[in-house]
Amino acid sequence: MNRRRAWNVLAALLVLFGYYMFVKETGMGIPCPFRYFFHIECPGCGISRMILALSEGDLKGAFSAHPVLLIWSPFLVYITGKCISAYLYDRAAELRRWERYALYLLLACLIIFFVVRNLPSFAGWAAVF
Repeated sequence: MNRRRAWNVLAALLVLFGYYMFVKETGMGIPCPFRYFFHIECPGCGISRMILALSEGDLKGAFSAHPVLLIWSPFLVYITGKCISAYLYDRAAELRRWERYALYLLLACLIIFFVVRNLPSFAGWAAVF
């Protein structure tokens, strides 16, 4: 294992944890420039709210914040772990065919979610859940 890369991963995890704690304590996060300029929610809007809700055990709140990523989160954790492992051991992260297809499907889901969540007729749809 490459020690320098291990320190890089540890530093990244500490920064992410620091950001999580900052958002949790202050309620302030990084504002979405897409939402600021175009006044619609991007495919990533709600990730911080989803993670905060999950950390409190609120599955309903996490689902209403970002249902697509909540459903796909086990796969995303798996892929992230695979990529970090490849990075640490200085090898290419070769994705299997099913992993590539799953990433394409995730991308398609995020695009569809982006369109649907910004339709006026679906405003407040997550409150149903």
